[in-house]
Amino acid sequence: MDSSVPQWARDQYGDDADAIRAAVWWALEDTQEATLDVRAAARSKYGFAPGGARMTNQFERLVERILDLGVEGTEIVKTGTWYKLPLVHNTVLFPVCAEVDGTEPASHWPRNRDLSGVVKEIFAATSPSEKLWVADPLPDLAVPEQVLRPSLAELAGRDPRPQLVLVVYEMDRSGLKRAWWGKAELLDETGTLGWMTERSLITAPEGTPLFAVLDLNADDERFDSGDLPEVPMTGRSDEERKLGTPPTTEAAEETEDDSAESDEG
Repeated sequence: MDSSVPQWARDQYGDDADAIRAAVWWALEDTQEATLDVRAAARSKYGFAPGGARMTNQFERLVERILDLGVEGTEIVKTGTWYKLPLVHNTVLFPVCAEVDGTEPASHWPRNRDLSGVVKEIFAATSPSEKLWVADPLPDLAVPEQVLRPSLAELAGRDPRPQLVLVVYEMDRSGLKRAWWGKAELLDETGTLGWMTERSLITAPEGTPLFAVLDLNADDERFDSGDLPEVPMTGRSDEERKLGTPPTTEAAEETEDDSAESDEG
């Protein structure tokens, strides 16, 4: 039994709690690997390609990892977009990437992610209570209910209604930093979150190596092995010295910070 699994998860998932928490962790690791691979292959100073890879892989890899567990009753909630979410033990797992700022997840939707219509629908379909997102409505004011697409409307009509487990993780250009999970609901259209459980830190499953160990006895040559090449040095000519001409140098090309990623998910 992994002691890092929080009590709320054990109460919700029972004997499957360790496996589900590990699946969430490995899904984030898979997303990191895919994102870094695309970043390396794109050879671009902009982050559109890796941002798209992260945005889609966070859902696809989580679905794969949860399905691999073979937990009875597991379903996939399809929304008609890339938001395909695993439903396991009557909870919908929803990953979202937050900015790396050194703080714990705040009680608000990440400011660098779009609170889109489908996100609001997902929260509405898993809300533990019927809510109208209107602050202090006027008497006799007709307020329309949240309109849900068919797949989410069916989910909202279940008894008991599934709850949402929000998986908030931090990832930057160097990879995955930290991740938390917990049951959450959306309290209003501005993105205020209500955490119904503790926001629990997700760590690597026990026994997971944290870094690769180099095998110094391996026969394969490392990329930095071998002798350094001899590169001839070219100085200034006598004429250039007499004229005081400075040596020619190359200036490094200015690059923009790779921060241009999609604001979805």
